Amino acid sequence: MKNLFIFAAVTLILIGATVRPTAGQIVNGSFESGLQDPGMMWITYHSPLDNIIDGWSVGLGSVDYIGGWWQASEGVRSIDLNGVAAGQISQIVPTTPGVTYTLLFDMSGNPGGAPSLKQMTVTVDGDQAQTFSYDTSVTGNTGADMKWETKQYTFTANGAFTWLAFTSDIPESDGPALDNVRFLVPDVPEVPDVPEEGICHRSSGKKRQKTLFVSPSDIPDHMAHGDTMGPCVDE
Repeated sequence: MKNLFIFAAVTLILIGATVRPTAGQIVNGSFESGLQDPGMMWITYHSPLDNIIDGWSVGLGSVDYIGGWWQASEGVRSIDLNGVAAGQISQIVPTTPGVTYTLLFDMSGNPGGAPSLKQMTVTVDGDQAQTFSYDTSVTGNTGADMKWETKQYTFTANGAFTWLAFTSDIPESDGPALDNVRFLVPDVPEVPDVPEEGICHRSSGKKRQKTLFVSPSDIPDHMAHGDTMGPCVDE
């Protein structure tokens, strides 16, 4: 598995991807950009294959690159992780070592055949595995309404690059469907401006006092060495 990761990393460098993502950014997460257009059908890609779907590699088995055959979650294209058999699609993502990332992706299942329970495993660097399931017999999805479900996967990055892989866990040709892979971007609350307050600052210098405006959090320190609230009246 480590050899596969190294091979994929070297391949990506040699290809010279036109898009250079920053840490925690997925390239072509909704699979809209690829060398070939699947149109209203699909194209089956067999491993090993790199970057024919921009940013992605087919590392095991085969996958179907779906066009208008069924409803995508985002845009018009998506992935069936089973082409003629179980497959894997992966991407090398820039990360910051030690940082914990939350990945979101949309999952459905090929409604065309058995088994109804579609399963995939998500890993980073061949580790931190988590299995995800989608049951077409419960959701009743169809090609016109795939009833996509958003899944969440959390991992801690080990290095400056992380090999992210989605692997089908079923042997049949009608597999788990994948789309709209992206990182969760947390909402950062705006910090309101804190008005400064006037104090009369006393010192042992030539000018023994002067008015200063400081933040409320700094007032206790000033008061501790003899400053007083409010501007100096005899400055």
